[in-house]
Amino acid sequence: MADLSDSGSGLRKPALSEPGEPDGRVGLVGKTLGRYRISGELGRGGMATVYRAFDPQLQRDVAIKVIHGAFAGRGDIERRFRREAQAVAALKHESIVDVFDFAPGGDGEPAYIVSELVEGPTLRQLLDRCGGRLLPEIAVVIGARLAAALGAAHARGIVHRDVKPDNVMIDLGLKKQAGARVLLTDFGIARLTEDDTMTATGSILGSPAYMSPEQARSGTIGPASDVFSLGVTLYQMITGRPPFLGKDPLTVIAALLGGEFPRPSQLDARVSPEVEAVILKCLKRVPEERYGDGAAASAALREVVAASAGVVGDESAALRGAHEDAAAFTRTIGGPVAEAAVTRARACMKRGELSRGLSQLNRALAYSPGHRGAEALLATISSRRRWGKIAGVVAVVAVAGAAVAAVRAVRHREGPSSPSVGSPPAPVRAVVAPPVVAVPVVAPPPPIVAVPVVVPPPPIVVAPPIAKHAHVRRPAPKASAPQAAPPETVEAVPEPVAPPPVHGVVPRVAPPPPTAGITLRARQGFCSPSLDDRPPALRPIYEGVSVGLHQVYCTPPGGARALAGTYELRAGTHPNVIVVPGADGRPTLVRPE
Repeated sequence: MADLSDSGSGLRKPALSEPGEPDGRVGLVGKTLGRYRISGELGRGGMATVYRAFDPQLQRDVAIKVIHGAFAGRGDIERRFRREAQAVAALKHESIVDVFDFAPGGDGEPAYIVSELVEGPTLRQLLDRCGGRLLPEIAVVIGARLAAALGAAHARGIVHRDVKPDNVMIDLGLKKQAGARVLLTDFGIARLTEDDTMTATGSILGSPAYMSPEQARSGTIGPASDVFSLGVTLYQMITGRPPFLGKDPLTVIAALLGGEFPRPSQLDARVSPEVEAVILKCLKRVPEERYGDGAAASAALREVVAASAGVVGDESAALRGAHEDAAAFTRTIGGPVAEAAVTRARACMKRGELSRGLSQLNRALAYSPGHRGAEALLATISSRRRWGKIAGVVAVVAVAGAAVAAVRAVRHREGPSSPSVGSPPAPVRAVVAPPVVAVPVVAPPPPIVAVPVVVPPPPIVVAPPIAKHAHVRRPAPKASAPQAAPPETVEAVPEPVAPPPVHGVVPRVAPPPPTAGITLRARQGFCSPSLDDRPPALRPIYEGVSVGLHQVYCTPPGGARALAGTYELRAGTHPNVIVVPGADGRPTLVRPE
């Protein structure tokens, strides 16, 4: 059971307490609180400290969350502490920590909550161990269980309001050989949805990087607010960073209210379209456009988990594998995930879903670079698209030729009618034949880009009277008896036919050069890493980096910049690279996944 400060600082090393302070490290460790014998400290936050203790009455280890002595007598803090105990005690779910006991404080003892002891790391610690991010297949398993816990709370009218990696624990079940559990903790700022008095102050409670837009505006908080925080947590688990960044809480809130963030697949090609769709729906700015509550979000995530069940296998074993050796686990499931992605890509192509199919192929290549099946399908798609364009051009030419032939046939059937006696002869129709259209025969080699299309002009029909282009010739009169004058002979001269427009071949636009991303991290603050000639930073994240070899440098505190090694970036990837001290003390590179 972990406690976190309201500011979102998470577990941190406590400051030395004054002698005799009731919640001090020296004051409680080794002593008894109520009937519980305290044996050690597990974590400390802004409002309380969590200890490990033993319950002699029930013969079991427990966790005791003790309110800080500085808050003794603070009615608002004590009410929040009591509200947490009541909220969690009312919830019975496999992904919510069980509460065993509560003491309101008094007679020189602080208030405390007794709950089950969870043997495992927080989600934040798991992320740090795995290089800042998890495989999407593992992240959705954690997200589905976390959403189910929220669904149970929402069904009882309780909104958590502070969902984040620090408030999620992973019980791996290593000692009991039981199934792993994902546990939602710290209901310290939870509220009942029907209790208006808990929102009357208008204060902002929660962690800015994970709160919903309505929470940042001190607006109405409901189950959809927890769904938004769940989406932020999922986003960070998969990409290694929250969607909204800033140097301080105010800039983070400004980014949150702006609502702009990169799609998860832009930061990690291993993210499937299905996973991305769930995350993006959770992060909708309008609460009504998100999942209605945790149960609805859990159902959507469970569909994604079921689709990859044949690859991930047992969920508990997968969680333990990701915790114990993330790199080995990634290698184990990388090939099967790539095969499954190629299979889905083929199904998408059959349904005409080209965009989703290409996303699946990118995902396969991110898990298994150079995968033969993915590359072969990509080549097939490129060939089909190119020949599809050529077939369309040929079809247009054939339709145009058929239309010209039909016009010719109609005009031939009409013909000039026989003139009656005494009527002038019918005018001579001069039809200018259209130019012959040659359909180019395209050979199969792919270098062909486009076929010029020549559209024949419509036939020109010239009939009298023609002022500009007709000449009238009359026969010379004879000396014989006068007779009726012969009819005028009209010689039709066709108007000049303009040449058909020549359509140029559209030049092929070269695709942009491939890029990649990389996140650098120094183990335990060993140094400030940097890439190539970029300045050092504690944990730099680079996007849009050219593929190929890059140099990774390490600048220790107060020391000189040193080369840690070179790393080859592949297109569309975003690896996490850690700088660690080598056996000789010099920096070296480790890629955890």
